[in-house]
Amino acid sequence: MEKESRVGLADTLRRTDGTAARATAGVVVASVLAAALCAGLLAGLAARLLMRLVAISIGSEGSFSLAGTAGILLVFVVLSVPAAATSAARPAIARAGRWVTAGVLGWAVARTGFADGQAILLADDGILPLLAALAVAFGALAVAHGRLTQHLARRLARRMTDRRASRAG
Repeated sequence: MEKESRVGLADTLRRTDGTAARATAGVVVASVLAAALCAGLLAGLAARLLMRLVAISIGSEGSFSLAGTAGILLVFVVLSVPAAATSAARPAIARAGRWVTAGVLGWAVARTGFADGQAILLADDGILPLLAALAVAFGALAVAHGRLTQHLARRLARRMTDRRASRAG
């Protein structure tokens, strides 16, 4: 597991003077929003694929609509914000932001991805290992989503800060 004792972006904000702090805060806000959008879309598409695999494996006749897919992507983007917003915080707060994202996202994905509980319970015995693997994949996606969001937010903020410093220097 990665050790999280490094100096966060919030510490950088506290060390700068007033003018630079406003510019750096803008970079942090931009990186948070961009990371939430990118990670949310990526994880949302992965979840939609897993949902489709569940539907196919249980023999569901239902189809997926464009509006439903857009709704799921929007939910994933919105649920990325706590992890992205806490990426610049101290390690304990960053971990809490990741777990809030994972917990809420896991609950939402489980409710949506396994909406037809009766069909899952009545599935053939040969399908059950696949359904179990898909359930584990949903859980892994929920946990990895927060981590990916925070990684993207930190990386984007560093790149924007480095680019700004190279222009100024």
